[in-house]
Amino acid sequence: MTTIERPRARSRTARFFEGAHPWGWFEETSALYTARTGVSARRLFVYPPGTSSAERRAIVFRRRWPTVGGLLALVPALVLAPAPAVAAIGAMAAVYVAGFVVAAVATRRVWRECHVIRCSTVAVGEQYEAYGDERLVTASLASLLALERARDEGRIDEVAFELGWSRVYDLAQARRAE
Repeated sequence: MTTIERPRARSRTARFFEGAHPWGWFEETSALYTARTGVSARRLFVYPPGTSSAERRAIVFRRRWPTVGGLLALVPALVLAPAPAVAAIGAMAAVYVAGFVVAAVATRRVWRECHVIRCSTVAVGEQYEAYGDERLVTASLASLLALERARDEGRIDEVAFELGWSRVYDLAQARRAE
């Protein structure tokens, strides 16, 4: 009988730079936002199966750059405080734009291959209107999380994990083609 070795646990550093999940990420509007606006939105972003650690780091960099870049753009402003305002503003803009260029170049291939499944519910008067395929988002997320849990517990190997991941990815691709 063949035993399946558990994958090595990912470090906090790896989770920070590569994201919480190897298959992508899931976003949902907060309960406070939903209560205030009447809009609930969910988004499942699925990487192509076999995405490397370097590609995941580049995608996470691209996703986080608007916030991180805004903070980093303050550094030239502080350094160039004695200089004319035009120089400081120009340096801030250069740093911010350079980050977007680096992110776009680093993710040029893999970003186009990623799939996003969206759904939202909007309160209209006393009724709710649904947009997108909520069942597909829920089923895909549940499947990916179950696969990840099974892999982490050693019940499936990396090949079975990527096979399940590719099935979800293919469903997202089929939905995108519609």
